[in-house]
Amino acid sequence: MDQQITAIKMARLFLFLMVPVLLGLLVGFENDTYLIFKDFYYFTIPMLFITAGIVMACRLTIDQFLKTLIYAGVITSIMVTGISISYMGFGALTDPYSAHYAMGIVGTPGPPVALACLLLTRKFNIRLFSPLLFNALTAINVMGVYMFASRTYLIITFCFLLLLIADRIKRLWIPPVILLMVIAFTLIPFDALKVNSDGTFMGKIMGSFSEVSIGQYTNEQDINMQYRGYESFMALKGYTEGDTKNWIFGGLGKLIDLKTFVRLGEDTDFQFIPVLHNGWLYILVKTGIIGIMVYAAVFLSLIVVNWRKYADNTGPPIIRFFAALTVGCIICLLLTNYIVTAFFNVEMSVLMITLGYSYLNFNSLLFKQKEREEALQMKFEQPLII
Repeated sequence: MDQQITAIKMARLFLFLMVPVLLGLLVGFENDTYLIFKDFYYFTIPMLFITAGIVMACRLTIDQFLKTLIYAGVITSIMVTGISISYMGFGALTDPYSAHYAMGIVGTPGPPVALACLLLTRKFNIRLFSPLLFNALTAINVMGVYMFASRTYLIITFCFLLLLIADRIKRLWIPPVILLMVIAFTLIPFDALKVNSDGTFMGKIMGSFSEVSIGQYTNEQDINMQYRGYESFMALKGYTEGDTKNWIFGGLGKLIDLKTFVRLGEDTDFQFIPVLHNGWLYILVKTGIIGIMVYAAVFLSLIVVNWRKYADNTGPPIIRFFAALTVGCIICLLLTNYIVTAFFNVEMSVLMITLGYSYLNFNSLLFKQKEREEALQMKFEQPLII
């Protein structure tokens, strides 16, 4: 019972994420009821999965949870490799993107998260496996990241790899500045970075900036080639055309008018869309500037608190481990949120669950450390009794 109460108390911070949603509900109450409920469901996704991770922290030991994550990454890696080979033969090993594109594989960032856990445990000398098994599990998860051929999963992997050496950076302003610079790519036209994609995975990577950033759209080809940027452009345009209450509080159930019909399915054209690939503009349209401020305040404050402990080389390794895992999950969610609406995408549930688990353990370990230090201090401060 005490563990359940603790979990509920620790989840209170993330309840703040629902405040702008309720305000957006009040403003958008006249919109279509189905669309309102749909938006409300999407906004509850981060709350549900982060809370699930917090509850797991009360039920599973650290080694049980980490091993589960790692083995899940291994199983996922083996599955995606096997499916790709069965569909395209062994040629899929040299061209995984073709198999991914042809089959439309829907995955999970299990391999990159598992790889991050393995590398972070090695960094902090936390022994979960024998050296031979550790190397085998690491290799399999690296293979899984490669076989998924996903730009999003590469971003997640890259974030955690940078985190392995980032504890040498003591200046706390650097991570938020980098984050804001990346998010700026959604608002600044980068015509100079346009690359004609040749359909390969490398071509997709090279064309990523022009695909997601807002630019000039003069014909249907521009719209189709840079659809994610176009929908962001129209969402921002619709937001600026709203009144003051929409600017501040948004409006649940609001549709984004694309001003033209765009083919988004095999045989379906849409002019009005309820959701966006860019999760930050989705928050802006549905919950206004209040929503952006609340999300930024909650997650950037967590980054600052955890970064301090991660960068403290004198701290206990297990606390630094969970601080790093928390920072890594948050940065991955913040960055991928403007590409695949990560906060509201069930595909990213493993990141949110891991965040919740790491968040509770980090604070629990800090509390126990503080209790030990206070008890030790009181012991030395007690006057001698003669």
